[in-house]
Amino acid sequence: MITVICAMQEERDALLNLMKDVKVFKGKKLLYHGNSLDNEYYVGMLGKKQIVVCRSGVGEIYATISTVLLIQKYKPELVINLGCAGSLNEDVHVGDIVVATSASNWRVDVPGWNRRTGSLTCTYPCDEKALNIVRKLKIDQRVHIGPIVSADEFIYKKAQVREIRKYFPESFCGEMEGAAIAGTCYAFGIPVGIIRSISDETLIQGNFREFEFNLQSVCEKAALLCKEIIKRY
Repeated sequence: MITVICAMQEERDALLNLMKDVKVFKGKKLLYHGNSLDNEYYVGMLGKKQIVVCRSGVGEIYATISTVLLIQKYKPELVINLGCAGSLNEDVHVGDIVVATSASNWRVDVPGWNRRTGSLTCTYPCDEKALNIVRKLKIDQRVHIGPIVSADEFIYKKAQVREIRKYFPESFCGEMEGAAIAGTCYAFGIPVGIIRSISDETLIQGNFREFEFNLQSVCEKAALLCKEIIKRY
């Protein structure tokens, strides 16, 4: 079975809107920023395949918790992390989609640890089978394939961009959960795919304010690509 993790409700609901015969199962009770997280598993049909979708909540800690619980409960053949991100590349624009070849934690800074894309101390690979499906797709959508970065920071400051581009210049986009989910899947030996639609362009000063305005439309685009990958997996 393929499982999909989304950090936010908007990301999750965009995929649920493409599904049929959905049933909801309650998960473990989790506290989230002073409240209870709606830790629920949505099991239903996406095309001809049964999948599981859940919302992790925002950030590395909750992404890790959600991934561990999902793996233990459903033992998936593939975990997909679906959501949005800010562009870190001049050729990647709002509405484009990035499918990650790897996810790096750009905030890792430990003496003796290599801080760069591809380093075994901060970078986790994504599933080649899913990537090959994307490479062969012929769809009316701008899709970029390459590395991304993650950390518990919303990227909107020039200093953040300078740091990321110094150590991870190849990165197409930045977000908050991908590396945690990919690292957890790596530890458990589970293949992982990461799909990010671009909601804002970090290289443009102040463009982060467009995040909420673009959120719904870019989530819908990411969900459609996710459907195409799952259909062919």
